[in-house]
Amino acid sequence: MMMEDVARHYMEELIDRSLVEAVRRARGKVVFCRIHDLLRDVAIKKAKEINFVNVVYNEHHSSTTCRREVVHHLMDNNYLCDRRVNKRMRSFLFIGEQKRMLGSYVKTTNLKLKLLRVLNLRGLLFDCEGYIPFMSLRDVICELIHLRYLGVADTGLRHLPSLISNLQFLQTLDASGNRFEGMTDLRKLTSVRHLMGRLLIGDAVNLQTLRSISSYSWSKLQHKSLKNLRDLEIYDSGYVELRRVRLDLSSFSILKNLRALTLRVLTFRISSIHQKQLPEDMDFIFPSLESLKLVGLHLEEDPMPALKKLQRLEDVILDSCCFSGEKMRISEQGFGRLRKLVFYFDGLDELQIDDEAMPSLMELKLRTRGRQMKLMIPDRLRA
Repeated sequence: MMMEDVARHYMEELIDRSLVEAVRRARGKVVFCRIHDLLRDVAIKKAKEINFVNVVYNEHHSSTTCRREVVHHLMDNNYLCDRRVNKRMRSFLFIGEQKRMLGSYVKTTNLKLKLLRVLNLRGLLFDCEGYIPFMSLRDVICELIHLRYLGVADTGLRHLPSLISNLQFLQTLDASGNRFEGMTDLRKLTSVRHLMGRLLIGDAVNLQTLRSISSYSWSKLQHKSLKNLRDLEIYDSGYVELRRVRLDLSSFSILKNLRALTLRVLTFRISSIHQKQLPEDMDFIFPSLESLKLVGLHLEEDPMPALKKLQRLEDVILDSCCFSGEKMRISEQGFGRLRKLVFYFDGLDELQIDDEAMPSLMELKLRTRGRQMKLMIPDRLRA
């Protein structure tokens, strides 16, 4: 069993015991959760007693002995500049408002913390129009060779430094929410397991999460090496029409462990979908799929008979899609585990949902554009 499976099992156990509340599920898993204020206070108190983690607010100070530190809602730019330094720090997380430049904060992280395993700077701006940062990402990570997790999402980055390839132990890189001006070659990062951001990768056999890869880059990968891939998002590359990228859905059958798939197919072509229908053997192509999001499909045939064969599906999103058929019907067979169904369609005239269909459904969103849709759904879904 992979360590991600163990963590997921523990999280579900905490939810079942009502110690943790699942706020939002997506892509077949819990993505946001929360705990009661009282339980949080107890956890922080216990963490301090055993020196497990130090939580820093404006009125608190950094610890010179605790190996894990979390900074919350820092409002004073100069507050951390003179703080005491813990050379043995293993984990540094920043959780706060996305309004500050990184300049002052980098002084505190560029301290030759060679033992650091986890660094999350989400929301702290490195680079933006008219601003010259005090230090760059290169300065921050240059000697952090033991990093396992690097979070630089929503930091305004335009480039990733080439020396990031030196982080041979890196397992997770979250660079989502940034508009990179060029592709960063990460083919040397053979240990990476989770990659979020529009980046160029190699044939990483341990890769489990790959979000925001262009259709062109995906077509150049050796898919056989991605046997552990569980979460995949493919988007349209800028020159996709010139490159004539075509993806065959049947080729995904090699990804036996794939659980979440997002295809943004606004311009590039998928062979079977270009024929205006989903393949009939969806259950063979995606035996483990729990979450499916398709954006920009043009369909003539009802996709529901094909989708209902995916017995493990928990959420389905069909966004910005066009349908030129007469009617869609969700029958009583199939979709037994479906929790979420979202339809944003152009041209859908009629949708019928049978009385006993989707017994586990918790969220239903339907929206059409152009013509008024005739809707036939059971009363239990109208509340």
